[in-house]
Amino acid sequence: MPSMESLPCYTSSPPPFYSERVNEGEEVLAATRVYQTPTGFFTARCHCGDLVVTVKEQNEDIEIPLYHQRGLILGTFSHKDTENFLQVILKVEGKLKLSVFGKNSASVSIKLVDESYELWSKKRDGAKCPGAIDFATVLPSTFKEGNTEFPLPPSHKISLAGLPGLYSECSYAMKVSMLVRSPLWNRTRTFSIPFKYWPRERPSMPLISYTSVPPGCELFRQTIKTAPEVWVEKSSTLHTRPSLKLDPIEVQFFVPSERKFGLVDKIPFHVQLTGSESSLLKLYSHLLTEQSSSSSALPVRPRVFNPDSERFLSLNVTLNRQVCVDVRNQAVWRNFVIGEGPPVKSIQSLLHDLSGTRFLRCRKGEGTGLLTPSNCACDPKRQR
Repeated sequence: MPSMESLPCYTSSPPPFYSERVNEGEEVLAATRVYQTPTGFFTARCHCGDLVVTVKEQNEDIEIPLYHQRGLILGTFSHKDTENFLQVILKVEGKLKLSVFGKNSASVSIKLVDESYELWSKKRDGAKCPGAIDFATVLPSTFKEGNTEFPLPPSHKISLAGLPGLYSECSYAMKVSMLVRSPLWNRTRTFSIPFKYWPRERPSMPLISYTSVPPGCELFRQTIKTAPEVWVEKSSTLHTRPSLKLDPIEVQFFVPSERKFGLVDKIPFHVQLTGSESSLLKLYSHLLTEQSSSSSALPVRPRVFNPDSERFLSLNVTLNRQVCVDVRNQAVWRNFVIGEGPPVKSIQSLLHDLSGTRFLRCRKGEGTGLLTPSNCACDPKRQR
């Protein structure tokens, strides 16, 4: 066994230099965005002007307070004249209204949140109610119906007319109730402040992008061999009538395997058509294309086709929202488009590119992601 005198001498080396910024020769492989707590305020005033409620930790210039899951409702209640106040209560309420229309119409209202907090009481605290009272409470993340707990649904309002039709509205509000002494009887004054609840959920891995792909390389072709696990494939077959004597065309549709995206993410997808030359040429001859020079990938209005459009096919990828409302065993399903991929500009572009990677994203203004309470399901789905 070597003695202590024979061991080499070691000198302590300084720790490596770490920086949030990428230095020369370095590359960011993956990064989690850090949520920054807003520092702004939202102020709501009663019509009489005496009552003011200030909500803290909000973004500047917002029209309505916004909270995420387990959000902290933090603020201050102030009133100019509290001489006759007997009690001040803060209430946090959430309600889900569901309706189905058709042969057997039905409606239901579900109470999601119903919490009350006594901010001040003359019986408990005595003396005079202070002119300003701070309050703080945390939103629950679930609600219970029967013996089952469900995630608290986001704020939304969906109305789809028709027969059958459906209606779903989820709303939240904080209310300040003041019990005031009067000569004949005590009165209760209530001031309500609606707020939005938008829960957030992060995918387990970052969305595949061009950050790790060399310039000029097509995203799908560069990653399908080196990292096939980042893609998931769905396939289908286009059959023709037997009288045409054409071989079927195989359609392969690839999307990121995570399949959990943000509302503003650019979702890559890849479509590949495989078939005989005669079948592909026949398909292209009956393919409707978008001749417009507009670069918008998300048209608000549907395209208008020729009167004899039954002789043609359209090739596009849309992001559909599927909504199901179940009220008293009356279930109604409806789909509607909330995003659309770039259209095919011309047949010539397809002849030179039998397959290609494009991007899809939600339309601007979409604020509701996944919604799955007990009686209502709202799930964005990709369709071709």
